[in-house]
Amino acid sequence: MADLVVDDGLLGRTESSLRSLVSEFANIKTQDNAYSEAWGSGDIAAAMGGFSGNWDYHRKKLQTSMESLGTMVAKCRAEFAKADTKLAGDLTNKR
Repeated sequence: MADLVVDDGLLGRTESSLRSLVSEFANIKTQDNAYSEAWGSGDIAAAMGGFSGNWDYHRKKLQTSMESLGTMVAKCRAEFAKADTKLAGDLTNKR
């Protein structure tokens, strides 16, 4: 029978990183046309303007996905901790 090993430290760091990324994404300021003169070409400036215009929408989708993943990691950690505590209790109570 194989042992299941869960790295709680890794899960904790992942949860923390996701929280940090969500915060970063929430605080990004849109710079729609801040660099349009630097592009030189009107076609490039238009393409970059389209990208930055869509950025708010896509940033929010990424932020929502990271929040969901963070919630799943937190629940996973909690459930593994609960299972570990129960299994440890079962082992000590049987002796």
